[in-house]
Amino acid sequence: MNRVLAPIPTVLILLMTAFVKADPGFRLTVTSKGLDYVIETGIPILEQQLSNIDIPDISGSASSPIGTIDYELKNIKLSNLKIPTYSMKPGTSGLTIALSSVSVSGKADWHYKQKSWPGISDSGSVDISADGIAITISAVLGSDSSGHPTLKTTGCSFSIGGLHVTFHGGASWLYNLFSDNIADSLKSSLQGQLCSAATDAINKEANHALETLPIVEKVDDYSEVNYSLTKVPVFTSTYIETDHKGEFFLIAHPSEAPFTPNPLPPVNASDKMIYVWITEYLVNTAGFVYQESGILAYNITADQIPSSFPISLNTSSFKFLVPQLFNAYPNMLMQLNIISVKPPLVQISPQMVNLTLVGTLGVNVVYPNKTEVTAFVLAVTVYADAHVSIHADGTQEIVSGNCTLLKFDMSLASTSIGQFSLAPLQVTVNALINAFVLPQANKYTMRGITIPMFDGVSFVNPQLELGEGYILVNSDINYKPSYWSDYYY
Repeated sequence: MNRVLAPIPTVLILLMTAFVKADPGFRLTVTSKGLDYVIETGIPILEQQLSNIDIPDISGSASSPIGTIDYELKNIKLSNLKIPTYSMKPGTSGLTIALSSVSVSGKADWHYKQKSWPGISDSGSVDISADGIAITISAVLGSDSSGHPTLKTTGCSFSIGGLHVTFHGGASWLYNLFSDNIADSLKSSLQGQLCSAATDAINKEANHALETLPIVEKVDDYSEVNYSLTKVPVFTSTYIETDHKGEFFLIAHPSEAPFTPNPLPPVNASDKMIYVWITEYLVNTAGFVYQESGILAYNITADQIPSSFPISLNTSSFKFLVPQLFNAYPNMLMQLNIISVKPPLVQISPQMVNLTLVGTLGVNVVYPNKTEVTAFVLAVTVYADAHVSIHADGTQEIVSGNCTLLKFDMSLASTSIGQFSLAPLQVTVNALINAFVLPQANKYTMRGITIPMFDGVSFVNPQLELGEGYILVNSDINYKPSYWSDYYY
């Protein structure tokens, strides 16, 4: 299968992938450094593929010392194509790939026949060499109806500094007399074939690669993330920037979050290949979805309490903490019901990432027949600090967080045993939050946000920065898609 120029647009779009709202939930920027790496990585494959294209046979008539002859060049094979100078630059109207000082050599078979009597004919071989070739390809990016990015070439220009042919065997001296005419025919043929091969490969292979981008990525049985493109990429002289929708949706009943992203700052650095913005909007849509799903609830039974815990779930343990509870229900088993009443809220600032959880802690008494009665309910707000990191999991790059308790507030929401002081419960509730609430929260935060990428891309020395309302990942990359083994092995 021909994959001419596939590596170049594949990584480019990969690095750029995804469009979003006017204010995105997810943004990706590819710098000039990233584009330089992309084309540098793809050039060896491009050289190999352009060396193997088919050049049609050339035929014609020419005047010679022995009269008019019909000639033809067959089995034209190129080899050793070299591209020493190349660039890939963004501009206000799209992308430009420029290849210059290109050289190529080749061989062919020649044959001629005299038109008039006695119809002399002869054959031999010919060496071909061309240098000073320049190829410039322009392309634009867009999106299809599903939000997948698309690429389309818009033009190809071609020029050759010099092309030389040398004939061998038979009456080579005869062909060498009009080699310039044949060289002109070869130039025209090379222009058409090289431009056609390059643009066809970009349109076919790049769009095939773009279709593999996870526009909608399933996270679990409840949620998925939409990374579809929502506007055309922004091209400047130093970077390409794409905006992604970047929003979690409930699989069973998808609906837009009741809040919108905040604006992101412009690019102000270029020392890395890519920059990825993960907004608190994206993270908070996850909290909204899980709140809507109803899964943010957790029951703690007596057999779940470790022996090292300061209390057991028996009213006897609360005899001095909440005397009214023991007096009303002496020596009875208990169950705690933890329920989230608001979506978890993540707030990102340059100094830290904070997580706020708002819920209720219901204290139930369990009768011997397993029926329950609610003794009281606490309204609890938990404030946690999240340590954010990035790590690779197989072929995926994941930004995750680990939460630790900062403080909590609580109040008595309802009671069936009368009013009582909450002060004695501070230590117990603190222990419950650290032992049960935060580990449950960390199940989600440690799973993290997977950065959408194409096959074969891995981050090199990624770094995280915190901003107002976003986490910025800046990194260099390594790119080697699985199908490249077709070329190297």
